[in-house]
Amino acid sequence: MKRFTVLLLFLGGIFSALWAEVRLPAIFSDNMVLQQRTRVNLWGKASPGERVHVLPSWRRTPLVTEADAEGRWRLQVPTPKACRNQQIRIWEKDTLYINNVLIGEVWLCSGQSNMEFPVCKHPDVYWQTGMENAEEELRDADYPELRLFRMEPQLSETEELDDCKGRWVSCKPSELYDFSAIAFVFGRRLHTALRLPVGIIQCTWGGTHAESWTKMSVMQHDSLYAPVLAKFKEYHQAHKHPAVCWNGMVAPILGFTLKGNIWYQAESNWPRAEAYEQVFTNLINSWRKEWKQPDMPFYFMQVAPHVDLPPLLREAQLNVWQSGLKNLGMATVPDAGDSLDIHPRNKRIAGERLALWALAKQYDHPVACCGPLFHKLKVQGDKLILTFKYAKQGLMTPNDAPVEGFVVAGSDGRFYPAKAVIRGSRVEVSSPQVSHPVAVRYGWGHFFRANLYNKEGLPAFPFRSDQWKLSHN
Repeated sequence: MKRFTVLLLFLGGIFSALWAEVRLPAIFSDNMVLQQRTRVNLWGKASPGERVHVLPSWRRTPLVTEADAEGRWRLQVPTPKACRNQQIRIWEKDTLYINNVLIGEVWLCSGQSNMEFPVCKHPDVYWQTGMENAEEELRDADYPELRLFRMEPQLSETEELDDCKGRWVSCKPSELYDFSAIAFVFGRRLHTALRLPVGIIQCTWGGTHAESWTKMSVMQHDSLYAPVLAKFKEYHQAHKHPAVCWNGMVAPILGFTLKGNIWYQAESNWPRAEAYEQVFTNLINSWRKEWKQPDMPFYFMQVAPHVDLPPLLREAQLNVWQSGLKNLGMATVPDAGDSLDIHPRNKRIAGERLALWALAKQYDHPVACCGPLFHKLKVQGDKLILTFKYAKQGLMTPNDAPVEGFVVAGSDGRFYPAKAVIRGSRVEVSSPQVSHPVAVRYGWGHFFRANLYNKEGLPAFPFRSDQWKLSHN
């Protein structure tokens, strides 16, 4: 009995020592990037009531906080302008170090499968066919100051998790096999354009709807979500549960200080396309609130044309962008859709176009970030004269080809293919079958071919000037 008691005391001492160690979530680890010129959040666990010291290499004196009754601690660390080869020392009773830290620009890349879609082909996952020209993309993919953090997918139906699995790595070909193609292209463009360290966090799960990424408290008392919540127990696939990605993937990194977020999701919301405008707006507002970054940039991709995706889904996304929320932008890829593949392989233009938004709006780079956006129409006899925003330099089609994608209708609401002629930064549309046109649509359908661009080479956004019901499609 005496030996048994001694053994218990010995084991108790070991467990006590382990508990005494400062512990950090996976997002704080060697090779990470912290956002420059701000106060970044740092948190972890330690012995309840114990003082935790944090000393970054760019400071002379440590920052000190105290772990609460549950052993949780959190503090803010002022960061300098972009720099390399930094270290953070953290100690309570024992000491740990975070090495090879960069100070630069940090972006979150989140959403469903089109954001998850990897650089390289997976022979055992049918839809992960790899981005176009993957071998060429990998040839110059060695960027020591572009750091990548890929969260391993994890779901939680009932509680918010406090940690995830993943690691920070330097960008090189061997690390891109599973990494998001769009996130890689986006990060590479920022890194090479800014000539600064860039950190990219991938937080994705294919097949998930927006409600999977929304905090439960936002949804549980709102009738907008009643159809989804009512089916909660009917979902046989875990990734279809409301809040399951918020709990398992967003909550563990919530508060990691970001410059902004890029988002590619909506395909799984097509059965409730009419509700997506408010659902997505609520997601954006709740993320900004929970992150305590009320103006956090949020740039997102409009879903590509596909046989299963109704035009109302793209229109809902357009309405969110045009709603007046600050630091919001939408890129579009009508020229990269695939009628039969909801995962078009040309991810380079998607990543590049999202990067243009960040470069133009967050870093004041002199680049165009937005394609032509329908502004208004004027009836002129048997023609409609259309004007567009973001087309000051004029409109064009590739190789001066005839304009495709327009249809017009009279007061009966019947649409017919239209001839479209570019006049500088305007478009004239008409149809011999419509003598008195009143409405126009462009790129309006599940899948379509459309080829209107501005002179900067960015495609026009699909639109309709009318608000007739879907029976008129």
